[in-house]
Amino acid sequence: MPQSNQRGATTKRPRRAVAPSGTVREKMQALADAGGLTARNADRHWLYEKSVQNPASEVPFVRRIFTREYGRKPRSLREDFCGTALLSAAWVKASPQHTALGVDLDGPTLAWGRVNNLAPLGKAAARVTLVEADVRAVRKPRCDILMASNFSWWGLKTRAELGAYFRNCRAGLQDQGMLVLDCYGGPEAQQAQLEERDQDGFVYTWDQDEFNPITGETRCYIHFKFPDGSRMQKAFSYDWRLWSLPETCDLLSECGFRKVVVYWEGTNRDGEPNGVFRPSRKGDLAPAWVAYVLAFR
Repeated sequence: MPQSNQRGATTKRPRRAVAPSGTVREKMQALADAGGLTARNADRHWLYEKSVQNPASEVPFVRRIFTREYGRKPRSLREDFCGTALLSAAWVKASPQHTALGVDLDGPTLAWGRVNNLAPLGKAAARVTLVEADVRAVRKPRCDILMASNFSWWGLKTRAELGAYFRNCRAGLQDQGMLVLDCYGGPEAQQAQLEERDQDGFVYTWDQDEFNPITGETRCYIHFKFPDGSRMQKAFSYDWRLWSLPETCDLLSECGFRKVVVYWEGTNRDGEPNGVFRPSRKGDLAPAWVAYVLAFR
């Protein structure tokens, strides 16, 4: 990711002239470009999207795998735990044939997405439907691809809860349908630690605060800090269970999915993750890894 040239410049004051008009996205980018983001003026949803999400790579990734599996192009996407619906917006932008359904329990976050991610689509926004509901209570309309991204399905902590969700996902898919989950792991996933990453105009911090090795429960936070030295602490909080790949794959099979495949991330010549995910039955012993689990109906 691009690094901020303002990191550590805690004595530099934001320019008073930076008071841009326009959308939240335009305002935030203008502030970031000017080194003027602070904890008082930054929008936490924009910060999250810039730091965590990457629909530009995920949309072609899932389209390619679906087409290879079923011999046709997917049209409908359901985004569970959709938040600001950034992925849904990217999906309908990718093709005039695409439709999207986003489901989330948080009404204010959905409202932010309607204004900042759907409205800029113009007429294409009519092909996105956002529903404020528990993802386990929604089955229709049935879709080609159902995605639960950013590890949000880890909020379902018991086997019974997760199994009920997986069965509902299967019921909500077309006969030729695909469920996409992301997950992470490795020894470092079970350690309390802070990971900082420079972004364009701010610093993103992933805080693994607690881990219980008996229950697999973990508590994590996202923080942000800015060129003026101000901080946005606990901008996002997560109370999850760290589900392993074997138990996830086994449960998906038990819930009726025909085939379950793990897509493992490759590495470059220096041994660093390269962002390329391929099907694999054997991962490497990386201290930390990210993978996708794809389940076919």
